[in-house]
Amino acid sequence: MNPQLEKRTVRNISASEKRVPASLMLATTAVNAALYAAVGALWTLFPITAFGVRFWPQVFVPATFAVLFGPWTGGVGAAIGIFLADVIYGHHDALLSLLVGVPSNFLGFFIIGWAGNKRPARAVRPVLLFVSLLIPVALAAYGVLLLAAPSGFSNPQVLVAIVGLVAVVTIVGLTFLRNRWADFETAASIGLGVGSVWIGLGLVAYSSFFALPAVLGLGSKALPVTFAYGTIAFTYLSEIPFLVLLTPPVVAACRAAFPSLRVFSSARAGTQTSDDRQP
Repeated sequence: MNPQLEKRTVRNISASEKRVPASLMLATTAVNAALYAAVGALWTLFPITAFGVRFWPQVFVPATFAVLFGPWTGGVGAAIGIFLADVIYGHHDALLSLLVGVPSNFLGFFIIGWAGNKRPARAVRPVLLFVSLLIPVALAAYGVLLLAAPSGFSNPQVLVAIVGLVAVVTIVGLTFLRNRWADFETAASIGLGVGSVWIGLGLVAYSSFFALPAVLGLGSKALPVTFAYGTIAFTYLSEIPFLVLLTPPVVAACRAAFPSLRVFSSARAGTQTSDDRQP
């Protein structure tokens, strides 16, 4: 047998047999949840809230765990972390968190961990790219239209347009450069988009049956369906920069410090070797 082929075969077997043990998955999920909630506590120093949603840049924490240890670690850890954050120093409404915050975080980061560790087929990749780009483009464009005034563009319009443009340029640029993070950026946009939609529609639906927490400042009456756009847009556009810009270097730093993490990622993705070709 060819020595190089034999070496590759051995590496294939070792990578395919290497899986994240259940004990490690439980431990990393717990650490993910604790870090997500702990880093989120910094929000209390800068309590920025809009459309019932907190400014939440620490989304890169569960995204990092989702990439390194898989969708279940990322999704479950994020769900537990956001529940702790909501109840301890957030709006203090456990039911609202269980119906809106928990499922949105689970879905969003599960998608990031699942799709970000996959190698999509050549025919599927353009579809995923289109969807990932459609989300920021649609939100930014509609936001600019809503904020349009006869006197011309205002500062909020410019901000919305710039954030959406940054997301699009980042995803497109990495894809065309065939960067190893391109699939992650696409998954991050789709995952965050799904989570943002759940939050927007969930908040409106919740207000139709229950009184919203006073700390949100949204009153006690049911919110109109159109309010969901503001929530979705703010959630996505305020968090996507931190997802696409902070997660890759943090993941790279973790893999540099703990090389064995590369093997876990390669095994989950079904790659041929344990080379660091995964995001």
